[in-house]
Amino acid sequence: MENYVVVSKVKKLIKERQGFNTSQSFFEPLNKDLLSSVNLAVEHAQKMNRKTVMGRDFDFYKDSPEVKDNLVVASKIKKYIKDKAGLNTSSQVIEQLSYKVELLCLNAIKHAVEDKRKTVMDRDFNPLTTTSLN
Repeated sequence: MENYVVVSKVKKLIKERQGFNTSQSFFEPLNKDLLSSVNLAVEHAQKMNRKTVMGRDFDFYKDSPEVKDNLVVASKIKKYIKDKAGLNTSSQVIEQLSYKVELLCLNAIKHAVEDKRKTVMDRDFNPLTTTSLN
């Protein structure tokens, strides 16, 4: 599967937060989850008859999330949305997706800690509910 996250930045985030390593297997479920979120946002934008996918199209939208780093590959996300639906992408989309990736990583770190491991793996990935994202 193609990576829609900036692997080096995600690995750096996990390393800086807990000193953990990141297994390559962690990125497949992370990418699948992101694409699922993007697909739902595209559907929402289309229902609203807009030509641009915006941050508020995500069900996990958070007003002005504090995101230090862009954790997704903006050009790939924009291309995916354009190819899928012919829609434009606002900068909020990248911000919202980076916010979600950060929360997913923190959740995965928590699972690795509970399993007494120093490597975040695919089995540590757990999709977050809308309520746990806010």
